[in-house]
Parts: sequence; structure tokens; C-alpha cells
Amino acid sequence: MDTSEAVITTANCEAFDFLPDPVAVLSARGKYDHFNKAWKAQAAHLGSVFTSNDWVSCIHEDDREALEAFLYKDYSSNQVVETELRIGSPSSGYEWFLLRSAPHANEYGKILFRLHILTNLHAKKEKEISLHRAAKEREALLNASSDCIKLINLDGTLAHMNSAGCTALCVDPASGFGMEWLSLLPPEISEPGLESLEQVRNGVCNQFLGMSQAPGEDPRYWENRLTPHLSPDGKVEAIVCVSRDVTAAHQAEQRIGILLREVSHRARNMLTVIRALIRRTVPDPQEEFVSILDKRITSIARSQDLLVDDQWRGATIRQVVYTQTVTVKNEQSDRLHIEGDPTIRLRPDSAEKIGLAIHELTTNAIRHGAFSNEIGSVFINWKIEKRDDERVFSLRWKEKGGPTIIEPVRKGFGAALIERNPRGVQGSTVIYRSEEDGILWEFSAPACNVLSPHQN
Repeated sequence: MDTSEAVITTANCEAFDFLPDPVAVLSARGKYDHFNKAWKAQAAHLGSVFTSNDWVSCIHEDDREALEAFLYKDYSSNQVVETELRIGSPSSGYEWFLLRSAPHANEYGKILFRLHILTNLHAKKEKEISLHRAAKEREALLNASSDCIKLINLDGTLAHMNSAGCTALCVDPASGFGMEWLSLLPPEISEPGLESLEQVRNGVCNQFLGMSQAPGEDPRYWENRLTPHLSPDGKVEAIVCVSRDVTAAHQAEQRIGILLREVSHRARNMLTVIRALIRRTVPDPQEEFVSILDKRITSIARSQDLLVDDQWRGATIRQVVYTQTVTVKNEQSDRLHIEGDPTIRLRPDSAEKIGLAIHELTTNAIRHGAFSNEIGSVFINWKIEKRDDERVFSLRWKEKGGPTIIEPVRKGFGAALIERNPRGVQGSTVIYRSEEDGILWEFSAPACNVLSPHQN
């Protein structure tokens, strides 16, 4: 007797009616013997065809290929198989279902019947499709940007990169990523890149200048801005890096630098010509005022060199002080004490005015001040402090241990450079006097008028 026809009884079939999901019993002969109540309820919307062997006609035509693959796998396997497809009609619309086939076999492995089970997952699938569509839209938006946009894991490997980044770094968009980001850049970028990654891991936004070079192409320069991506609990879980192509700006800066150096070179040549003219014009080139004027012109040239080196954006106060005190002899240098934040940067006009004042103070200290004997010292210090809710920059020159200085009745041009010229900085005050233990010179001005803009 063929037991395949007797294994599903009416009582057994009625038990499927208690299941919330639509269930159909498929006999070993390939005929549907039973549809439970949930399945029949679905047929109320789709018609009687849904409770017949032709129910597959209710499947969306775009999912027929998936159905064929499902049926082939179903009939060639004794394992549970499943697929997702849409069921409905053009008039009533379609909904997503999960179709599972659960084969049941006897002790000899012969399939006796199969249960075809439908689970409605339309809401979940719609949400999944919506999320997928939104992800595609975001990806299209990222790919529309000319900036290289990257999502970097905390270990420095690439999680994702837009098409502009893939092109710039010669990465296949289908690679799946996972490679180290910095390994795609030139070796000289590694150190600033590692420092930047370490900062952003600690939650600090930062940026650095990078470079990339495709085979056979000129280098491209990038401004890399790194931002921490935080989890809901505020911890850094990834890094967002936006790299903007600044090649044109970098090349322009290079050209400006070349032009500024050329201008500086010509300016120095002009100053050399002026110095030569002075020597040839005066009756006695050995006179003291010729040497003094020559040193002042040299001081101006030193300030210009400092400013040109930084493309006329300013110079640090430390650079200005060291450059203008270079005439101090080696044996006197241990009596020159310089103290202050070395990163404080002056505006170009402030650097020139303060530079000339420091030069004159140094010259006077060597001729008849603290450096004119064996014991005198010079103390130079600067700081930024709050005064009446305003940031004020102050610079102080104080001589100690030098000979007693008698102030002249008539002040010369040197005194003007020390005292009046720095007052050209808006809001500045200058103190210049001879004290019992040596010369005191103090310059102060609102920080916004004397420092480079980025320090205000």
C-alpha cells in the first residue's frame, strides 16, 4: 500500500487551522490536498485561484524567476528552503511574503508531503526597501561630491569611500574596502596622518595637508578634515574624513612663494645698492653714522626675510627677537635671557616696527648699555593677558647690571625707532626710560591689532 496518500488525515489538516500563517499541504504527487483557514482568508482577496494548484499565478511576474529557483531547489532537496516574493493581483496590489517549504519524509527518507508556509513580511520588507532606497540616495549624493569622502574604522582601515575618493586613490569601488587608508597615500604623509587619526580617536576634530598621486599623473594636494562619528552614548565609533582638492591653491601658494622670494631678493639687492651709495656719497665712509645707518638697513632686510619666508603672513615674536639680537657676541649671549610663548605670531607691520625697536635696543646695549661691560644682562619677555576684558599683548626689554646711563637732552633718530615708531600700532603704548639698574622698554597693544588674525 502506498502510505503517501494516508499520512495526512482530516484531523491533521484541521490542526493547521489553528496556525496564524497561511499553510498549504502539498502531497508527494504534487497536488495541494489542504489549505488552512489563514490561507483561505487570503484567498478572499485574491479569488478561488489562490486555493488551487494554480495559486502561483498570484505571484508577481517579476518574482517568477525566484519562484522557479525555489521550486527547483524544493523538489531536489529534503531540507527546508525559502524565498521572498510578492503575492496579490494588479487590481488589489501586492504584498511581500516569505514562502517556506518544509518536507516531511518517512523513516526511509521518502518525501511523504510538504508544507508550504507563507509569512507576511510586507511591513518589514517595505521598511527594508525604504532604507535601501535612502542608502542609495545618500550614496548618490556622496558620489555627486567632488570631495573625497571616507568612513574610516578606528583601526585606520577604510569602511567606505565615495567615487571621487576611489578615483583619487585608485581603489576599485567593488573592492569592499578594508585596506589601511594611510597605506594608499605617499610615505611622507604617514606621520601627520597617524597624528591626526590619534587626535580624532580622542574626539578632537582636526585637519592636515595630504597628497596623492596616480600613476603617470602630477601630484594632487588635499586638505583632509577628520571628524569623530559618535555612538548614541557619546563614544567615538568611526571617523569621517572629507578631503578637498586644494591642488590649485597649493600651486598658487607655491607661485606666490617664488614671487615673494624674488621680490625679497630684489629688495635686498636694492638695499645693498643704497648702502653702497651711502658709502660713496659721504665724505668719510668710516664715520659712525654710516655704520649705524648700514646696520638699520640690515635690520629692515632681516625683517623682510622673515616675512617672505612665511609668504608675508607675519612672523613669530621669537623669530623677530632672535633675528634682531643676532649681533650680540657669543661671549655675551649667555647674558641674554629670552622668555615667552614661541608660537605667538605678529602681523607683518607689527613685526617690522617691533623688529626695528629691538635692533636699536640691542645696538645701544652693545655700545653703552648692559652688553658694554662684563656683568650686564638683558631680559626679554612677552605675554598675552586680560586687561579690562580685552586681550593685550605686551613685550618687555629690561637691562640689569650695566653702567649708569645719562639720558641725553636731545633724543635722536634711534630713540624715535625705539619709542615713537612702535606707537604706529593702533592702541599701543610704549614706555622707554633709564632706570637705576638699566634701560627699561615696554610695548603693549590690543592683541587684535598686533597679532596675526588666527590668534585673535
